Amino acid sequence: MLNIQIRIFRRENLLPELLEIKKKRKTLGITQTELSKETGVSQSLIAKIESDSIVPSYTNAKKIFDFFELIHEKQDAKAAELMTSKMISVRPDANIRSAIKLMEKNSVSQMPVIEDGRNVGTISEKTILEKINKNKDAANVLDSRVDAIMEEAMPELREDSPFQLISSTLSHYPGVIVVKKGKVTGIITKSDLLNATIKNK
Repeated sequence: MLNIQIRIFRRENLLPELLEIKKKRKTLGITQTELSKETGVSQSLIAKIESDSIVPSYTNAKKIFDFFELIHEKQDAKAAELMTSKMISVRPDANIRSAIKLMEKNSVSQMPVIEDGRNVGTISEKTILEKINKNKDAANVLDSRVDAIMEEAMPELREDSPFQLISSTLSHYPGVIVVKKGKVTGIITKSDLLNATIKNK
């Protein structure tokens, strides 16, 4: 009887916070799939929790809240601590063929275009494919310069930018470029934020 009362107490006290899971996840800019990967709780269960169609076990709920707590503890970190300094990038005067090879080699689908230490654009597989589909001569696209088809540059943040600003920006962009006195010093993606959290587990 006592064990049943404890379980009921735990569930009743978890309910208010369960309703916050979706809000917290979206604030961090992560998907249900990403949250599932980091917590070990299935994506389908997370979806049911967020739609308020199921009350999870105490163990699964704790896994999710523990992850959010780790993220919260990391919120004092600045961009300089979270960024990847060895970033994959391409020059604007490089041709599209070399950009494709560079993305394939490093298993990325997009990368920043950097010129003399400055963030000038973004090149992606999606943009390249769109240009090839619109142009009858694929070779012409592949031989063209990166700056001929590159997209706008990823947003820039200073090295002392706080975690919350970085997380908020990443909910709208695939990455943010970290700069110091106008010069690029690194890049931060969602994976960088999640990996920083994992290191503290």
